[in-house]
Amino acid sequence: MAAVKKKTTTLKEAVSSFIDDGDTVYYGGFQIMVPMAITHEIIRQKKKGLKILNASTDAGGLDLLVGAGCVDEMHLAWAMNWYVKAPYAIRRAFQTGRVKRNDISNFGATSALLAGYLGIPFIPVRGNIGSDMITHNTEDLRVIEDPFTGESIPVVRAWRADVAVIHAQRADWLGNVVAWGTRGVTDEFGCMAAKRGVVVTAEEIVDPEVVRSDPDRTVVPYFKTLAVVHCPWGAHPSGCRGYYGVDIRFCQYQGKYERSEELLPFFLDEWIYGCEDHTAYIQKYIAKFGREGLDRLRPKLGFKPKMDVDYGYHDPAVWKGVPQYTDERIKA
Repeated sequence: MAAVKKKTTTLKEAVSSFIDDGDTVYYGGFQIMVPMAITHEIIRQKKKGLKILNASTDAGGLDLLVGAGCVDEMHLAWAMNWYVKAPYAIRRAFQTGRVKRNDISNFGATSALLAGYLGIPFIPVRGNIGSDMITHNTEDLRVIEDPFTGESIPVVRAWRADVAVIHAQRADWLGNVVAWGTRGVTDEFGCMAAKRGVVVTAEEIVDPEVVRSDPDRTVVPYFKTLAVVHCPWGAHPSGCRGYYGVDIRFCQYQGKYERSEELLPFFLDEWIYGCEDHTAYIQKYIAKFGREGLDRLRPKLGFKPKMDVDYGYHDPAVWKGVPQYTDERIKA
């Protein structure tokens, strides 16, 4: 029997080994759980020509990727740094034509990821009619004739990335990924559709027995995972449910640099290129803003489900030696 392979590695090694120039990347997160540590490492390694697939994200992660020159093309519903009201680097890149823009609705993006997850080439949607997205985004959107009714129906093509990048609360060393709380469903769809697999950062690494004890929380199974990185605070300044909230003040601080094409390189130099890894980034944060800057993000109140769930194992061996049930109307 082959030895079980541990998929734990460093962030530097994960990005170097599994994300190539020109890759199509599913970029995870749903306003929180944004893979910021992976974002920083992609920038440090100066990956180029990436094509981004994303339904919705926050905290300025994509803005930094675009501002650092890592992205050539984007297919997305929206991206935002809420605390400065706009993704300024993305806006500049779209306006100058440096990054190719492919707009799609929230439901359209989710449906495209679902189609990729299901392994079908496209999926019909009821949205996008009446907008100019169908006119301008012919890569993702078309209108076809419904073969059952003859009516016109919009469809979106399946989105299948080369690799997916996400952050989660926990993962085991086999590569099973556990997440809960506010996260949407697109991480599951985007990860399961990824052609090569998934790079995940996690707040905690646990044993496989812990994951198997509550299997419904597994959003990515081990066979889809390429690399697991133990990375506390790996979503910062985004939040991670149960571990820390969104660092609003740092999002605003970062956003002030994002606003200016002249200022953004200073942020990249100080907070990304100037930090060897994510641990150094967090240490720099503490040195500049104090440990209390992180401590205030910790949950103050516990909030756990009140419903006690028992997955109870039922042993089929209890039927051993018990004769089959029958009666006089049933012939042997």
